[in-house]
Order: sequence, then structure tokens, then C-alpha cells
Amino acid sequence: MRFACLVAILIAAVPASAQELGLPADCTPGKDCFVQQFMDMQEGGGIADPFCGNAAYDGHEGTDLRVLSMADVERGVPVVAMADGTVLRGRDGEPDHLVVTDQDRAAVADKECGNGMVVDHGGGLEVQYCHMRRGSLVVAPGDTVNRGQKLGEIGASGMAAFPHVHVTVRRDGTVVEPMTGRRPGQGCLKEPGQAAPLFAADVAAALGGGRPQLLAMGLAGEPLDHAALPVSGPPPAATAASPNLVGWGWLINLRAGDRIRLVVTGPDGATFAETMTERMDRPKAAYSSFAGKRGAPAPGRYDLKVEVWGNAGAILRKSGSFTVE
Repeated sequence: MRFACLVAILIAAVPASAQELGLPADCTPGKDCFVQQFMDMQEGGGIADPFCGNAAYDGHEGTDLRVLSMADVERGVPVVAMADGTVLRGRDGEPDHLVVTDQDRAAVADKECGNGMVVDHGGGLEVQYCHMRRGSLVVAPGDTVNRGQKLGEIGASGMAAFPHVHVTVRRDGTVVEPMTGRRPGQGCLKEPGQAAPLFAADVAAALGGGRPQLLAMGLAGEPLDHAALPVSGPPPAATAASPNLVGWGWLINLRAGDRIRLVVTGPDGATFAETMTERMDRPKAAYSSFAGKRGAPAPGRYDLKVEVWGNAGAILRKSGSFTVE
């Protein structure tokens, strides 16, 4: 009887296990949403994402899941609860505006999270959701939510240089990195197999390890305007009436030493245009490259290859076919 009582006391003293966390948005990673930045695990100066790469920035305390552009914000991409829980507090009403200048940064001082909320997900876990679209929040403090339930929509409120939802996870009041289960002071992991993610296994696998990713690719009728990409998204497709034909690729999380190769093959099977960049002199959070020729293109099917080459060879290869009419 004493043993049974002791066991009952010990079980009652152990906190309920935390829920596995789901994705914070209703989207498909690698297709219509992408991890732009993970938490910075390097104390002091320097940058290290959870797996010792550069998919972070100095002092970043969360995970940023982005969409391509403000055009996606306009169509509405739901931010969803990562687990069952209760809304603790929230804020709405901040405008959606991409931060580009010092004036932009000053305008959002002390409101860096923009529109968002904090949700208690039980087991000592709290998640702060940030940068949501103004007027999109559909739950309020005190509401209970279920995993996958809509909380609002991805936006660009607060300190947002691109449209995304930022999530900061805290366990018992301490920030924790959800891909590895480690606190910032514990550093990054060179061996991903040592991670103990708070995310569900399928979510952690889908989010990847901070490697270079291709956001989009295609054929355009004009040289690519990189600054316009996060605002209006991919450029209009080339037609037979376009003044030029340009194959382009838009990438994130490139590393120092990476090179970008683009090859456009024409309807006749011959190489229409090709380029290989110089090695990156430093990590690039976002980068675009293009190759093409002046003059109206011949109608037909064109093939485009976009590759990322590291010091040890190709680390990303994507290809697609596009019809010019």
C-alpha cells in the first residue's frame, strides 16, 4: 500500500508531457512556404542556425516561415495553432509594410512583433506568433484553440523585411529552439541525429536543415528586378511578343562560396542562354540570378535548369519546362 501511494505521488509530480508542435501555417514547406531563418544559436557575436549553418541572423529568437511576396498576403495564408491551447494575449491593428529603410525600422520600434498573440499550449510550452496580417486575427485572449485551427493570416506587420509568420517557443519561460530542443546557450548541432525536436517528426523533416532553397523560377520578358520580388512576387511570364527572354531563379540561404548556374534550352534543343555566378563572398539570405538574350523569343517549349554549386559540387538542382506563346 505504501509503495502504491508513493508511485501515485511521483506520477502526480511529473508534469504532463508537452504536445508535439505542428506547422504554424496552412501551407506546404518547399512549395508555397519556406523557412527563411531559424533561431541564432551562437552566443555573442556571429551567427549559427540550429545545424551550424547560416540560416539565421544575429540574436534571432525564433523560426520564420515565409511566403513569397505581399501578393500572397493579399490572397490570405492562414496562420494556425501549432497545438491545442489557450490564447493568453494578442495585438492587432499594426500596418503591413516591408521594412527596408532606417525610417521603416524606427516606425516599428517597440512593436517588432507587429500583430500577433501568445498561446499557452500546455506542458509548460508557450508560443508567440508574430507579423500577422492586420485585421486577420480571429481569436482573442481566453479562447481555446485546437491544433491546426486558424488564428489569423501571414502578414508583414512589425519588423518584417519579407512576409512571414515568426514563432518563438518557450518552455517553462525559457526560449527553446524547436528543431533541436536546445536552448540558445547550448549551441548548434553538427549532427542532426542528436536533435530532440519539439516539432512532430514529419514537420521537422519538412522544414529541413537550413540548406539553400529555390523559392521560384521561370521565364520572363525583362531582366529580373530583385527588389520587386518580395513585393509583387515572380514577374509576368515571357510571351512571343516580349522584348527579351530571361530565365531566372530566386533563392534563399546561400552560403559563402556557393555559385548559381542557370541554363536555358530552346525549342530546338540547343542552349539558348547559360550563366554561372562568381562564388558568394558571404552568406546571402536571399538572392536572384538570370540569364537570357535580347529580342523577341521564338514560340515553343523552353527548359530551365537552376543549380547551386558548393565547394564540393552541386547541392541543389531544379528544372522546369515553360511554353512561350
